[in-house]
Amino acid sequence: MTKKNVAWQVLEDSEGHCCIVFHHHGLAARREGACELGLDFEYVECTRAPQFDQYAELGKVPPMALLEAGWWFECSHCWHQVMDDDGRDEDENTPLDRVVVVGQAVYCNQSCKDGHDKEKADRESAFQAFKESVKTKRPDLTFTDFQGGWPRITMVAEFTFPGAKYGGSARDQDGNGEITWHIARGDIKAWEAYEAERLEHASAKETA
Repeated sequence: MTKKNVAWQVLEDSEGHCCIVFHHHGLAARREGACELGLDFEYVECTRAPQFDQYAELGKVPPMALLEAGWWFECSHCWHQVMDDDGRDEDENTPLDRVVVVGQAVYCNQSCKDGHDKEKADRESAFQAFKESVKTKRPDLTFTDFQGGWPRITMVAEFTFPGAKYGGSARDQDGNGEITWHIARGDIKAWEAYEAERLEHASAKETA
């Protein structure tokens, strides 16, 4: 007979981070919770949380239910501590009727949610602009991979060229449009030869 999973609260003391784990055995729940919190088994405590047993089949407790139970979250946009306003100073209040929850992400309010969406859209737009920029600057190169977009800031375009063994990369390290070009150490001589030939051909075309 399969044992019924129940809710356990796994807590670490130093910063008050905790999670809810569903399991039929407390030691196993403690082990899973420690793993989720990125801690060793001996650094967490595990106690029953029967008020959350109703979410066992779902496998997770909805953030709003946790907030209503007195838990707190960091806003996914501004990182402000989001929790019910009971007992807090007026300037720290976070009325739950203003909190926006999307999946497991929690936002202070709609303004923070909109700010997050804009930041994400801007990051994706910058990534598209980066890809177009490097291809326009160096249409002679064969770009093999692009890395960037939300949530990354740094954008990378990997490329190869005739005679290359390892290739190189173009990078926008800070997402500000400043692109730097890098060649693998083992391909520097091949790159110098390629560039010399490319510039020679370009010069010949101009004088033709």
